[in-house]
Amino acid sequence: MQRLRLFTALTLGACLLPFAHAQQHATVTDTNSAHATASPALQITLAPDAPVLSTFMGLGIEFDPYQNPPSPARWKTIEQRVAWAHPGFFRVMSSAQDYCLGFDAQGKPIFVWQHPKAAAQARLNKLYAVLNFAQQHHISVYLGEWSPPGALGIHSPADPRWPAMIADFVAYLVHVRHYTVIRHYIFFNEPNGQWMWPHSAPDFDAWSTGIRHLRRDFNALGLQQIAIAGPDNSGDMAWFDRSVKALHNDFGAWEMHIYATDAQVFGDQIETQLAQARQTILTDDPNGASKERFIAESGLVTGKIEALDRQPRVRTFQYGVEMSDYVAQIARAGWMGADAWDLDDAMHGDGHGMLKLWGFWNSSPDASMAIRPWFYTWSLMSRLFPAGAQIVAIHSTPAPPRFRVTAAHWSSNAVPETAVMLVNDSDAPRTVALSLPGLKGRALTIYRYFRYDRPANAAGLAVPAASIRARRKDEPLTLHLPSAGVVFVTTADAEAVP
Repeated sequence: MQRLRLFTALTLGACLLPFAHAQQHATVTDTNSAHATASPALQITLAPDAPVLSTFMGLGIEFDPYQNPPSPARWKTIEQRVAWAHPGFFRVMSSAQDYCLGFDAQGKPIFVWQHPKAAAQARLNKLYAVLNFAQQHHISVYLGEWSPPGALGIHSPADPRWPAMIADFVAYLVHVRHYTVIRHYIFFNEPNGQWMWPHSAPDFDAWSTGIRHLRRDFNALGLQQIAIAGPDNSGDMAWFDRSVKALHNDFGAWEMHIYATDAQVFGDQIETQLAQARQTILTDDPNGASKERFIAESGLVTGKIEALDRQPRVRTFQYGVEMSDYVAQIARAGWMGADAWDLDDAMHGDGHGMLKLWGFWNSSPDASMAIRPWFYTWSLMSRLFPAGAQIVAIHSTPAPPRFRVTAAHWSSNAVPETAVMLVNDSDAPRTVALSLPGLKGRALTIYRYFRYDRPANAAGLAVPAASIRARRKDEPLTLHLPSAGVVFVTTADAEAVP
C-alpha cells in the first residue's frame, strides 16, 4: 500500500509511461484532495514506434554576459544550478562594443584582443565566462548580437562593416580561442519589431542583405561550419514565411520567438502555429527537413508590465505549469527545442534604472537569489528530454482540453531510457489510465510539481517524489489527478540523469 499511496500524490494531467501495477486498473484516489471523483479514466498509451521527432535539441537557456557580474560565490551557485539543469544549448547575445572599440583612420575595426591595454582586452571577460562554462559542459552556443552598433556609427544591418566585424570576431573565438561549442550565429534580435529600428521602419531588404553578407564573410574566413540561425522574429509570421522562401540558402537553422498568452497556451494554439510553420519549412526550404528548428525566446506575455518589460508571474506556481504545457506543444508540433527567457534578472536592465523581471532567480547583491517555481519544471524538462532524444507519439482517448502529454526515448551508456511528462493546466480533476509497454522490471522515478507539493533538496533543486518498479507486462496504471500541476515519470536514475 505504500507504493499505492505514493502514486496518489501524482496530481497531474499529462500522461505516459510504462508501469505495471499489481492490481490491474486499480483506481488510485488522491487522499489529499476533496475533489476526488469517479470520472471515466483517460486512456493514454505511449507509441514508441511512432516518433513525432527523431532528434530533439533539448531545452536551452538565455545566458547573456552580465554587465555587472555576480560575486564569485553567487557565480558558483549559478554554475551549479545550470549544470544540474543540463541544458541542451545556450542563446548568448551581446553587442559589438564588447569586442570592437571603433575604427582606425583607414576604416578598419579596432578589436579589443589586438589592443595593447589590458583594460580593453578585459571587455570580453564577461562573455568568456559564459563561453568557458559552455565549453566545460559541452553545451552548444547560439551566439548573436542584439542590433547594429549605433555607438560605432553603424545604423543599418545592410552596412557591410557590421557582418564583416562579426565574422572576424567569430573567427577569433573559433580559430584562436578554440571554442568548439560555437556552431550557430543569430544576426539581429527580433528584426521584425519596430522597437529594434530606432531610425526607420523594419526593413526586410536591409536585414536580408546583412544576412547574405554575413554568410559570405563567414565562408571567406573558413567558417562554413557556423550556421546562421533565424529569422529570430517575434510574432509576425509573415516575416518568418518570407525568410524561409527568400533566405533558405543562407540560414542553416530556423528559429523564432513566442511570447504566448494564457489563451494561446490553453487553446493548443502554440502547437497549431508551429505545425503550420514546420510545414512552411518543409515546403519552401529544399533542405528544411535536415535543419534545426526551435524557439529562441520562450515565455508568457499575459500579466507582463509592458512599459518596464517585466513579467511578475515568473514568481508564481502557475507560470511553471503553463511553461510546461508550452514546451509540450512545441515538442508535439515537431519542433526541436525551446530557449527559456531568461536565466537571471541581473543580466538585463530595463532602461529605467531597474532590472528586468523574467529570470529563474535574481542574483543581484540586494536579492535573495531564491529559485523561482518555473525553474523546477524547466530544469526537469531539460534533464528528462535531453539533446538527442526522440519524441514519441501519444494516443489519448478522449483528448480533453488543457491537458497535455509528451514522451521521449533516448540512450544513456547504451541503456534505453524513457521519460513522460503529464501537464494539467486546469484545476479540473483528471483520472488517467497509463499504458506504458515494454518496461517490465524497470525502476521508475517520479517527480511531481504542484502548488503545495514539489519535493526539493536543501539547494532548492527537484528530487524524486517516489520510486517504484514496473511489475506486470504492459499493465496500465490508473491515477486520479486532482488539480493543476505537472508529473514526470522516467526510467532514468535520479542521480544519473541525463
